[in-house]
Amino acid sequence: MPQDVRTESILFPNNKRATAVFPATDASTADILAPLNVRPHKTVILIIGGANNIDEKLAPRLIQLFGRGIARAAANANAVIIDGGTKSGVMAMMGQGVADRGCKCSLIGVAPKALVSYPGSAVSATTVDLDPNHSHFVLVEGNAWGSELATIFELASALTIDAPGVAILASGGAHARDEAIQVVRRNLPLIVIEGSGGLADEIAAAWKARPLLPDDPAMAEIIADGRIEFHLLSNSIEGAERLILRELRGDNVLYQAWETFADYDLNAMLQQKKFDRMQATILALGVFATTLAVVKQVFAPPDTSVNYSSPWWWLRHLLIILPIILTVLITAANRFKHGNQWLFLRAGAEAIKREIYRYRTRTTYYGGWSPDQPSPEQQLSRKVQDITQAAMETEANLSILEPYDKTKGFPPYTEAGSEGDDGFSKLTPDRYIEVRLEDQLNYFNRAATRIGRRLRGLQWAIWIIGAVATYLAYFGQQIWIAVTTSIAAALTSFLGYKLSEDKLMKFNQARTGLTNVRSWWNALSPDDQADQENVNTLVEHTEQVLKSEL
Repeated sequence: MPQDVRTESILFPNNKRATAVFPATDASTADILAPLNVRPHKTVILIIGGANNIDEKLAPRLIQLFGRGIARAAANANAVIIDGGTKSGVMAMMGQGVADRGCKCSLIGVAPKALVSYPGSAVSATTVDLDPNHSHFVLVEGNAWGSELATIFELASALTIDAPGVAILASGGAHARDEAIQVVRRNLPLIVIEGSGGLADEIAAAWKARPLLPDDPAMAEIIADGRIEFHLLSNSIEGAERLILRELRGDNVLYQAWETFADYDLNAMLQQKKFDRMQATILALGVFATTLAVVKQVFAPPDTSVNYSSPWWWLRHLLIILPIILTVLITAANRFKHGNQWLFLRAGAEAIKREIYRYRTRTTYYGGWSPDQPSPEQQLSRKVQDITQAAMETEANLSILEPYDKTKGFPPYTEAGSEGDDGFSKLTPDRYIEVRLEDQLNYFNRAATRIGRRLRGLQWAIWIIGAVATYLAYFGQQIWIAVTTSIAAALTSFLGYKLSEDKLMKFNQARTGLTNVRSWWNALSPDDQADQENVNTLVEHTEQVLKSEL
């Protein structure tokens, strides 16, 4: 046991025991968690809100919400619950809800030691009783409410390192405002119980007034930067439970969109590889057959029809077999249409990705949601459904889609571990420019350079081969011109099916388009960059440039 942490077992009048930890001021989070011995958990729920200012008329509905909704969601998600720990307001409701449902969740209350009382402690007119239905308490040094705030969020951060978390706000006053700001700054999703009064209703009203922000700096920060979802207190308890579970389990609609993109992206690459291999094999065999025919014509003895041991006999029959193989390959290429499947699958994958980035920035039809419109999640689901249905009405439906292996990294092309894009977080305009516009611009810069070099190299090769053919003709070796011509034709066909010139032109156009969008955005004033219409324009122009390149 660390020397700067003391523990005590508290027996409440209802015969329930709780473990209380009394950390010193300089105790670390790890030192506090060790004696708590919290049950293994998969998620974390942080309860913030009203202690004494809850409207009595709303209490029955809130008690149902905490008992049937939040407690049940916590049990289903195997959550650790953290709150203020006192026998008042939402904390008492949370404790009673857990107790009534027989929930085995760890319920941790964090409060200033000098302001609470419990069996065996000193009681005064300024102390508040601890809730007897909590399983653990962390009682910190401090003589004012709010001195426990840092410890609450240090514990929440430590417990959410390997587990998702969500904060739930019901009612609340000035103290809850400080907690809500910390939730936003730590990028935790916040579920606001609209209709519960106090701070919760203030946030709901400010949210509806967007894009205008409140004058109050704290409220403006909550509205501008918060990952906020609302549950109307008059709505069903089951709806609240589902909302909590959805936030704890992540954005399932976005997750499924990434899954579909990953499948389409993988299969597009597989079809591209098959197409490239098929085309390269056909061209190589064509050149090889021409070369062998010339070699036979120049070097073979007159009669090779019966001498089975002669290599020239085998060469003769190989020249019969090669055109047959080429015919089979060309027929297969025309039948399986790997090139068409590649293009349709790539188009579908990129269309899904465009919708994902629109959704993550909450622009165009994903922003400004209201109860009488489809939610952003519904919009994304419909868009992905439309894209996949359209793809399956094309030649992309000629092959079975292989599932993407998530162990290779999911979502694909993200680098959350290195502080890169995790694929799921809401994107601010600056973050969108970084992970989308700049990323694609860098790709086009590299790809255009690579394609330009390949194009120049192959064009020079074609010209040099033409010069060699002229040189052979000058010395009377016209028969070898067939070989040089077949090589030049193969290289020309390679450039044709690789669409090198078209790609280079489109990539350069995309580079210019993205650069212009970035320059336009950087030229805007800070106030203009905060205008939602300009944010919509930024995202939409970027996605249209990428669409035109495809």
